[in-house]
Amino acid sequence: MLIDILSFYLPPHSVDRASFKMTLILGYTVFLLIMNDLLPSTANGTPIIGIYFSVCLALMVISLLETVIITNVLHNNSMKYRQVPNWVRVVVLKHIARLICYRWPEEVHPPSAMERIKPEALNDGVTPRQDFAKGVCAVPELQQICQHLSDLRTHLVSLQKEGELHEQWCHVGYVLDFLLFRIYLLLITCYALVIISMWCIWISQT
Repeated sequence: MLIDILSFYLPPHSVDRASFKMTLILGYTVFLLIMNDLLPSTANGTPIIGIYFSVCLALMVISLLETVIITNVLHNNSMKYRQVPNWVRVVVLKHIARLICYRWPEEVHPPSAMERIKPEALNDGVTPRQDFAKGVCAVPELQQICQHLSDLRTHLVSLQKEGELHEQWCHVGYVLDFLLFRIYLLLITCYALVIISMWCIWISQT
């Protein structure tokens, strides 16, 4: 269980965490098969240690499902380049992030060279006949170069927009990962306290 908790520190955007958790579940299942013949049999039903092993397996499966959900948020939505809904921004990036005290570094990116170029400048280049209204003919090569510059700027703007959408979905995924990790820790803590209480009661009765 401690190894499963430490696996949350693996990067959620990679598939290593999911494969690592599946390996843990597989190893734990083999361990349960070995311990099945070693567990003591009681007349009152399943012993406490058997209940403990069963719930631990259920918690590990829940941990794997959490990893699947986070991986889907980070990859599926970001690859489609969909806009983050407004309610997700308000609930996840604002309220939940403040609740779990999640902070990410705010990086200020200077505007690129293509961002500093005004669209009016490209439009002036695309239609040079307005600049040569006194009878000077436009050069076809100049029009072609300006058209290529305009296409390049459009492509760079689309790449920047896709990068921003990917970054927003990454923030949503990291916030949800932090939230589910803390809920998972709370479940394990409550479960450990319940098992210790049951064990103390059983010791006092015997």
